[in-house]
Amino acid sequence: MEQNKVKGITLIALVITIIVLLILAGVAISTLIGDNGILGKAVQAKEKTNEAGDLEYLQTEALGIMSEYYGSITDMQEDEYILTELGKKSGITANIAKGTVTYKNKEYTLSEITGGTEEKEQIEKNGLEEITLANAEKGSLEETLLKEQSVKAIIVEKEDKTNKAVIPTGFYYVTGTPSTGLVISDKMGDDDSNSKKGNQFVWILCSGTNGITYEKTDDNGTGNHGLASYWKNKYSSKQWSYTTLPQTGETITDWSDNGGNYASVTKYGGFYIGRYEAGVPRDADFYADSEGATYYKDEKKNSDEVLSMSPIVQKGTQSWNYISQEKAKKVSENMYKNSTSVISALVDSYAWDTALEWITTNSQYSGIGMDSTNYGNYSNNVKITTNALHALHRLGVANETGKAAGKKDYWTYAVTYQKGNITTGRISLIQSIREKYEFALNSYDDTNYGYSLHKELATGASEVTKVKNIYDMSGNMWEWTTETGNRVTASTRFETTFAVIRGGCYVSSGFDNPISHRQGSDYITASYVSIGFRPVLYIKV
Repeated sequence: MEQNKVKGITLIALVITIIVLLILAGVAISTLIGDNGILGKAVQAKEKTNEAGDLEYLQTEALGIMSEYYGSITDMQEDEYILTELGKKSGITANIAKGTVTYKNKEYTLSEITGGTEEKEQIEKNGLEEITLANAEKGSLEETLLKEQSVKAIIVEKEDKTNKAVIPTGFYYVTGTPSTGLVISDKMGDDDSNSKKGNQFVWILCSGTNGITYEKTDDNGTGNHGLASYWKNKYSSKQWSYTTLPQTGETITDWSDNGGNYASVTKYGGFYIGRYEAGVPRDADFYADSEGATYYKDEKKNSDEVLSMSPIVQKGTQSWNYISQEKAKKVSENMYKNSTSVISALVDSYAWDTALEWITTNSQYSGIGMDSTNYGNYSNNVKITTNALHALHRLGVANETGKAAGKKDYWTYAVTYQKGNITTGRISLIQSIREKYEFALNSYDDTNYGYSLHKELATGASEVTKVKNIYDMSGNMWEWTTETGNRVTASTRFETTFAVIRGGCYVSSGFDNPISHRQGSDYITASYVSIGFRPVLYIKV
């Protein structure tokens, strides 16, 4: 009789199995716990998320405090004010001497909170030194300026410390150097691409080795009103309808300018000019840079309602055209009317001519005052505008890289000429977004007429237009200035005021209308599709 075979496990095998299970359990436990374990990493991730949220909270609080600071009357510097006010918030302890705050047992520097870390990195990257009240030499001019409420910091070039730029309170360094075009923004953490949508300005250096002489002299001195002295010597051929009015043939000789700020420029060694042409404020109901938006003319852009608005000086937006000189002057002054550190204004003749002279000190741009074709959005600049309609069949005009232009290329005019007769006429193509992008859908007489296209570009849309970090001074929009002249009609004693426009336009030639171009035949109350404006900043004395 066969015996039943019973299968089992030996004691040795059981021990080995238990050992293997213990090893696997140990591996599993070590994977879950410890600094590098799953649970440990989860805790670390949670802590980092909480810290990011805490920092975001502090940044939000600091932004609110900065807004209060700009509208307040105080002897404190910006950093001291922010730290003091943060220290009043629940759960926050501020150390003014160290420049830090402690929140939820973690210490943060003010630079981390206000974006100063990135700012300092960029300053170092560009070979610059930042002078603040903390590191200024005792008794120096820098220390004297920094004790004033208007000045946040002074940026100095390491290779030549005579070249300096003053950073006003409430503004932040972005890029560049004093001699090549130092850029600031009113939004912390902003960059060269203007990704934070801050208003950006470029320093015009009027002191130091690489600075140039400011064109306006002291009002109490000899005076130099009206045309800049060097402009008359260099660019007098680039004036149109300036001495003789095309409407009547009359001559105006008493051009003058009540703009400019000699005291500020001489004290601080320079001033700021808008990096971009003035743009339509984003909260305005006539802001149009999106699909389906309506492109409004002067009925909205030049209404009395705009007198309480402020322009934006930002990349990739709609230039504020269809606005009169008198309204452009007012809205420019609105930008920082509550600031304790800067005064904003419409660009004046002195600022324009000084900026032009500063640009031409660079050999690359030495001829830009006589011919700006290659540096602006002009009808004859082949780097930006293509005039061959038959090669396009739509308004996706090729840009300087040869690719179809994007939606930021905005509004266009077609200039027609009758074949065989050279008779010209201008047709507006701004009625709708559909017409803008599908030119072929419009019924134009291709048989008897030829067409060329001229485009109004978004602000800073092409790098071709950038000179010393400033965009579109030589093209895109003619720009209003504060320079004016008066005509008095003897029979009626009726006085008419004319305003000067500068630079060039997308419907003009870069040779005829270079950056130096000056024209004075437009009334201060007139508004056109082809004229915009640009603000300047003067640091408060």
